[in-house]
Amino acid sequence: MRLRIFPIVLIALGLILLLGNLEIVPKEEIRHLFHTWWPLLLVGFGSAMLLLPRGVRRHRICQSRYDEPPSKPGPA
Repeated sequence: MRLRIFPIVLIALGLILLLGNLEIVPKEEIRHLFHTWWPLLLVGFGSAMLLLPRGVRRHRICQSRYDEPPSKPGPA
């Protein structure tokens, strides 16, 4: 299973900011939340960088592109 930390963080950040804009959660509480917990985001990104092998995504894309022989149209 591949860890997808960046999309999860973006979704969580978007939901928190949306709750603040809709005034479901007061903006002061959101500001306090970010002020307190922003270092955890750095720890999460650093951990994800250590856990994921370097260049996995690029290698998979190039490998799938060059492993398959080009399709040749057959006689009609």
